[in-house]
Amino acid sequence: MSNAYKEVGGADPQGESLIDQNDGYFIEPDNAEARNPVPSQTNHQNNSTEPEVIQPQIPIDPSKSHMFQISFYRKFFDLDSEQFFTKIQMALNPLSNSFSPTNSDNDESTELYGFIWITGTLIFLMFVSATGSNLLSGWLHSGKEAKYNYSFELLTQSITLFYGYNLLVPVLLFAFTTWILKFPERLSLTKVISIYGYTNVLWFPITIVNFLIVLFISNEKHHLILNMLEWVIVVLSGAITGLSNISKISPIVKKNTLLLAEGNTEQSNRQHITVLLALGVTHLLFTVLVKITFFGIKV
Repeated sequence: MSNAYKEVGGADPQGESLIDQNDGYFIEPDNAEARNPVPSQTNHQNNSTEPEVIQPQIPIDPSKSHMFQISFYRKFFDLDSEQFFTKIQMALNPLSNSFSPTNSDNDESTELYGFIWITGTLIFLMFVSATGSNLLSGWLHSGKEAKYNYSFELLTQSITLFYGYNLLVPVLLFAFTTWILKFPERLSLTKVISIYGYTNVLWFPITIVNFLIVLFISNEKHHLILNMLEWVIVVLSGAITGLSNISKISPIVKKNTLLLAEGNTEQSNRQHITVLLALGVTHLLFTVLVKITFFGIKV
């Protein structure tokens, strides 16, 4: 008889032995597969239909990210529509000395959304205005043979001019007040850049006025009058934009100069006026560059 058979008294401890009905012996399986049967296909199908549990993702803290991670730049674009339009309204008022919706000096206003998109929109509008007005003037006031040659270098020049100015001036102001004047409460670099970016909206009307001028004034016949009107609208737009920038930066500069002067009003006023005057002269040079770049100088 095979070794696989045992007497009734030697029952298998696992309880998986089979009984031979003919001779009363237990039949013990010879392999492990028989002892541990494979689960049925029905149970496997039921388990496979169970929905997969999705674990919630923990938001990444931008303060714990570094500059080589996308999450690090998330805070610079954390802005809703209400805050965006509120800041535009504040920028449109050149006499307003507040820029933050909370009107608090502690508000860093770290977002750079306005700086990037408003400045980019202005560059596009200025390029279209300068190119379109010259093309329209040629159609209306010149001969049929006259053709206007497009200059796409104007687009690259405008990108360099507007982004360069609105980024370089705040950086220089931050460096000067932090490491040379050593303001006790240093300026927020991102807030100054944001101010310069939002006030660019004050340049938008010039793009429309430029089209209206060429409708009535011929560049060939009245180029001196056209040149004077262009100077007027550019200088006016530049003055309003510069006033808006200075009025919003002035309070924090005034506060720091008073702290540096330790209550000496005369010394504080001198430092305050020096900083604002430097910003005004810089903006005046920028305004002249805008006139030369987009409108030229006609004699």
